[in-house]
Amino acid sequence: MTLPLLIAAAVVCVCLLLIPSAGKNTPPAAAGVTPSVQPKTSPSSPVTEPSAAPSESPAAEPTPTPTPAASPAAVFDFTQPVPESEPVEMDYFSDALFIGDSRTDGLQIYSGIKGADFYCYKGLNIFDMSKRQVVEMNGGKYTVVEALKKGPQYKKIYISLGVNELGYPGTDSFHKAFKSFLEEVKAAQPDAIIYLQNLVPVNPEICAKKKQPSYVNNDRVADFNAVFPQLAEECQVALVDVKTALSDENGILPAEATVDGVHYTKEWYKKWLEYLMCHTVTPEAYQAAQAAGQ
Repeated sequence: MTLPLLIAAAVVCVCLLLIPSAGKNTPPAAAGVTPSVQPKTSPSSPVTEPSAAPSESPAAEPTPTPTPAASPAAVFDFTQPVPESEPVEMDYFSDALFIGDSRTDGLQIYSGIKGADFYCYKGLNIFDMSKRQVVEMNGGKYTVVEALKKGPQYKKIYISLGVNELGYPGTDSFHKAFKSFLEEVKAAQPDAIIYLQNLVPVNPEICAKKKQPSYVNNDRVADFNAVFPQLAEECQVALVDVKTALSDENGILPAEATVDGVHYTKEWYKKWLEYLMCHTVTPEAYQAAQAAGQ
């Protein structure tokens, strides 16, 4: 009995020695800890940025040449006499009308002017414009105002009046009548440049010799000449300073320029015309001034 017991005991000891080494290579898992399994992530395809098309430099557009701004039309100044300008040719007067008394009649006869029409008459004055029938036209006779309305349309109208009015008292009635007439001219002839000519002084000595009326003197001429700049500004017409052009250094009509102290010699009528030809206003400047004054 003893031997079998000893053998059994030996077997048990061997088993006990072998049990601890079993699973020696696999450590026990920590209690309560679930091993985290990292998900196997597929590598994302590298994001390829769309390749930008090579930038093409835009074709350079030609820089437009700046258009120079149009120069504003010169504006005539109605407060000043017409300045000297380049002389015009004789055909400038082909669409012109002259209104006046015997002095203007002399311009028509002796100056050599061509192409212009004339509404003039000896002794004509500003108070006759709507009363005295002195214009012959289409077989009839008309006042100056009637003829302006019925007759041709002109591009230039020259007015010279005042000598026959010197005997009227003061200048108020002259001023009022002349202003009214200029307004009628502008209404009847809207496209015309209106030239208002001032009065040329007389020659006192020759006036006395020729027994001109006492009121035909340079004091009265000066009074009337003070009215013309006012009329030019008020009515917006171009003042022509023929007074300065035809006077001498003493401010009077030279003796060699007149036969009776008032009217001119042929040479002085030519000089008058030459002055008008060198003192003109362009339609653009005149109309711009008219528009500016409205």
